[in-house]
Amino acid sequence: MSVRVSRDRGKTGSEANRLRPKLILILTLIVLLPVGALGWLGWRMAQQEQEVVENRFREALTGRLRDINTTILKSVEKRETELIRLLDRGSYETSDLRELVRKSPFIHSVFVLDAAGNRLHPPPDGPLTDYEREFLERSGQIWRDKQTFYNSSEGAGQSPGHGWYTWYWGNGVNLLFWLRDAEGRVIGAEYDRSRMLADIVGDLPNSDPSDPDLQRARIALTGGDGVAVYQWGTYEPGQNEPPRARLDLNHPLDAWNLVYFAPSAESGQALSRGTLFNFAAGLVALVLALIGLASYFYRESRREMREAAERVSFVNQVSHELKTPLTNIRMYAELLEQSLPENDSKATQQLGVIVSESQRLSRLIGNVLTFARSQNDKLALHSTPGNVDQCIQFVLDHFRATFESKGVKTVFTRGAHATVEFDRDVLEQILGNLFSNVEKYAAGGGLIEVTSRQNESTSSIVISDRGPGIPKGQEEKIFDPFHRLSNKLTDGVTGTGIGLTIARDLARRHGGDLKAVASESGARFELRLHTPPATPTSSLLQEPHV
Repeated sequence: MSVRVSRDRGKTGSEANRLRPKLILILTLIVLLPVGALGWLGWRMAQQEQEVVENRFREALTGRLRDINTTILKSVEKRETELIRLLDRGSYETSDLRELVRKSPFIHSVFVLDAAGNRLHPPPDGPLTDYEREFLERSGQIWRDKQTFYNSSEGAGQSPGHGWYTWYWGNGVNLLFWLRDAEGRVIGAEYDRSRMLADIVGDLPNSDPSDPDLQRARIALTGGDGVAVYQWGTYEPGQNEPPRARLDLNHPLDAWNLVYFAPSAESGQALSRGTLFNFAAGLVALVLALIGLASYFYRESRREMREAAERVSFVNQVSHELKTPLTNIRMYAELLEQSLPENDSKATQQLGVIVSESQRLSRLIGNVLTFARSQNDKLALHSTPGNVDQCIQFVLDHFRATFESKGVKTVFTRGAHATVEFDRDVLEQILGNLFSNVEKYAAGGGLIEVTSRQNESTSSIVISDRGPGIPKGQEEKIFDPFHRLSNKLTDGVTGTGIGLTIARDLARRHGGDLKAVASESGARFELRLHTPPATPTSSLLQEPHV
């Protein structure tokens, strides 16, 4: 009852050949995944370090801008000191104030307010000069917002104060310095913006080619419109290049900014080359170590697969070598059994044991060969016209002596009598494995029931026994290779653990399936095979099964 297979015995290592790409893929992933993870981690660490260095570099540049801002504030303080000297006059006569404007190159206009905030100069009722009319026109918002110089609680008798007032008019920021005397009067002067800028620029450094810092940088003083009013340094920033640092100036020049341009590599040079080198060296060492380990595991796995393939090849060869003499033993034992006298019961019984055991050994060898070839995908079905019920009866007849010796009664309900296309050897091997399980595990139940059914293209066979049954949850596991149930009823029963695996695999290759179904007592298996009706031509070619 062996299964016919394609004769390609020269590829016993095909299983190893199929596993080789998977093994290479797994080992490659073992190398690449940690290397990739470490590479990503190193990249993230480098990014974070770059951000830290960039922040420190920006802080250093901002510190330079603060030093420049301090220089600008000192220049503004000089202007304040000079303005306080000029405005703290004690006399606010119109003629004296107009004379002050004429003689001072950096004062455009002046104004005076009394303690109540009323304008004393330019005179509200007297004639005005052109400069005074223009000043009143562009400084209109000052007179609408006098709390700049007076708080609601202020008035005569308050302590003196001074400060700057800025407002936008025309093409930029206008500057106004004011001073309050002990009587609460306020005198203010509009300071010439160009002169202020010239004084500040005079205190700022210039582009010194010998300065190594300025050779790699550009510092600019920009107005409220973002246009540079003064810059120094030899570095030429690109169009729309953002500054590396920015600082707003203090009052009264808070509309102006200091910006610092530098190439990106300037901060990148601050990264520790030693750190990058050490990380790269460590990563390379790790890669080499993982490649070495992967190569070792690959060689060891290849060696083990080669040895396993050699063992499988040896088992297959031994099984083939055993199959021929075993077939001869069975054949001559059956012939001898037929030729013995009917009254020689002892010899008939002993010869029956020989036939039964040779049949069992034949099934074991057939299972080993079938399992090995199914693993290598070499099984090939050979369907011929036949009768399913006759095939079932044929297998039952082979088990009759064994069942009778163990007190097992067989009940066969026929229902698959049509001539259909199926592989008789496949069905015989499936039934042989199922009946063999009954013989080993369920003989104590004393009964095996076989029921066959048939429709247009499917034949179904249900095999039930009265044995211990299949534990709940094991219905699928029993079809796994080498899985055997273990309990007090089955311990000590020998077997290879591949019979049900082979039976299900053969059923599925035949277009059907084999399942363990629920049963009130014992075990129940349902076998389905794809068995299309036989054509008249194939029926004529049918050969009798021996």
